[in-house]
Amino acid sequence: MPFDIWKKEGVLPVLLGLLALAAASYHFAFAPKVAKVRALKEEIARKEAEVAETMALRSAVEESRRSGEKGWDLKLRSWEERVPASPEPDRLLAEIGEQAARHRLRSFALSVISVEPAGGAPQAPAAEGAAAERGRMPEVRYRMTFRSSYRDLAGFLDDIPRMRRLLSVRSVSIKGEEGAMAATVEVSAWHRGAR
Repeated sequence: MPFDIWKKEGVLPVLLGLLALAAASYHFAFAPKVAKVRALKEEIARKEAEVAETMALRSAVEESRRSGEKGWDLKLRSWEERVPASPEPDRLLAEIGEQAARHRLRSFALSVISVEPAGGAPQAPAAEGAAAERGRMPEVRYRMTFRSSYRDLAGFLDDIPRMRRLLSVRSVSIKGEEGAMAATVEVSAWHRGAR
């Protein structure tokens, strides 16, 4: 006689009850844990997105800083070329002579007027170290006298800011003469001096 459990009374309802109890226990015991795991996964995904965004911003800032440093390095090198560590009169005289020849200045003469330290009166050229000690760059003043046309003088003065050495025009005086004019130009040149 075959044993048929499904035909017995009360077994099916008990099995269905056990199945419902197992589903309910899973729902009450494990569903909150599963929901918490899902919430943690979502939070991890959000944090990873924030970290990726932060890293992208950090790399952008780093790149900006590097390019900014390059810009400052270029500006500093340019300044060091235009304002040398020592007076370098030979280099300055060669550059001024080159400009004078380019603009056809005749009877050209150049002389050192003075060295003026920071906050002081003009002194002899040997006193340049005093200005560097006070925190201001030493200044050497030069006087140039020459004969030229107005156009050549204007071209010469226009090229002074473009020279490799930083020069500042202090004064220009012009006297009209027959066929040309006599000009006197005073300029200042700076150097960083010994610190």
